Amino acid sequence: MKKRSNRTSLPRISAEQARQVLNVLIADGRIAAREVSRALARRDKLVRDLRQRLNALGEDAAGMLSRSPLATAGGRRALRKKASRAITTAQRAARQAQGKYLGAIRQLSKASRAKVKEIRKSSGVQAAIAAAKKMAAKA
Repeated sequence: MKKRSNRTSLPRISAEQARQVLNVLIADGRIAAREVSRALARRDKLVRDLRQRLNALGEDAAGMLSRSPLATAGGRRALRKKASRAITTAQRAARQAQGKYLGAIRQLSKASRAKVKEIRKSSGVQAAIAAAKKMAAKA
């Protein structure tokens, strides 16, 4: 059996609707006016306490903030993330070729890798990938 929570989610209502609901509940005798007054007093006290605590934190943080990079516009600019630029089709092709090359030489011995590296220098990435695949098939 589920245990019921004391707190239920309230529907979204405007301030005017809340005022009307309180008036109806007080008129029906379901809530005493002094309970509403006490609740408002507790809320006001809570807000005052929170503001005092925030002010105390603000005073403590003021000295730290002046030393932080966020204190200057230049510091804020430096901390801002740079937008990533789209890569060109040539860059994408080069990255894909590099990935294929690394995948092809991964399974080769150090001696075979050295041979493939020489092929790459002399004939290019595509020829090196083909040679690496051929060497891997022999092994």
